[in-house]
Amino acid sequence: MAVQGSKIQSIQFLRFVAATLVVLFHAHLAISTSLSPESAIDADLYLFGFGAVGVHIFFVISGYIMVLTNSRPDRPFSARQFYKKRLIRIYPIYWLIAALYLVINTVMGSPYEFTAYELLSSLLLLPDNAPLIIGPAWTLAYEMYFYLIFGIAMIFGLLRGLILLSLFFTISMALGLFVRPENAFTGLMTNSLLAEFLIGAWIAWVTLRVKFPGWLGYLSVAGSVILYAGGIVIGYESLPSALIWGVPSAMLVFGAVVLERHVQPAFVTQLSPLGDSSYTLYLAHILLITILIALAQVVQLTMLPILLMTAVFTVICVLFSHWFHLQVEAPMTARLTTWSKRV
Repeated sequence: MAVQGSKIQSIQFLRFVAATLVVLFHAHLAISTSLSPESAIDADLYLFGFGAVGVHIFFVISGYIMVLTNSRPDRPFSARQFYKKRLIRIYPIYWLIAALYLVINTVMGSPYEFTAYELLSSLLLLPDNAPLIIGPAWTLAYEMYFYLIFGIAMIFGLLRGLILLSLFFTISMALGLFVRPENAFTGLMTNSLLAEFLIGAWIAWVTLRVKFPGWLGYLSVAGSVILYAGGIVIGYESLPSALIWGVPSAMLVFGAVVLERHVQPAFVTQLSPLGDSSYTLYLAHILLITILIALAQVVQLTMLPILLMTAVFTVICVLFSHWFHLQVEAPMTARLTTWSKRV
């Protein structure tokens, strides 16, 4: 496989694509509702809603990366080390950006109102209040739950762990079909979105052991595009999102990983470094869009075409997030990782 350091470039590229799709969706929606509601077109709103598929790509990739990074036979799995790495990767930058949301929104005249428990549970990414400060953070509750169960399962070894993980999630999701979840916690634990993590994990396990032909990679990517288009045609709400978006997302990830062994387009190599800042982009883009909308209102740019403003907002979000990643997130994570090794 073509690897940049310890990272697979196609996966890094897809992380960037997934985050950018979410930004396009939210930027277009915010501009259409806050800046130019009279110019908004329903068809455009629907098409940009496709950007929500980025979440499903992320979930598949998360499952893939967890197996990929814990598959070295010369490095026995350590639950303690695994959880430390995950906590350092997820929480510090999330807390920092959440603090920026709290401060900047208060300065802009839109302060948050919540109880001490709501604030604490949001900062801990508990499923009942994870999106309270940063809306898209609801997905992080799923990520943290997956990491929790994955770490326990891996104690039994990679293959046995994956089998146990699959059985546990399958039973949990099956219960969700027959027992109505009573709260956000049981709703998360029985949600069919968990299947996307599982599929990503098995994609990693299989592709690490089998060298698939390039034509299968092309076929899988083409099939994902066809299914994505089919989902747009028949309607987002016609089927559960884990099915209508999860299946083609899994095919996309599988196809990209298979093709990496055979071909690597220049644009993938060039854009893959932006995958490093996808987490910052995902966390910060709502705040950045809010600030950009306020600035656009001040300088009276509301007459610009919505699609143009969407493109400009998205580019600004991508560039600023990458800069923030390089200047703040990466150094902070590196220092915390070094410190954690001494603890």
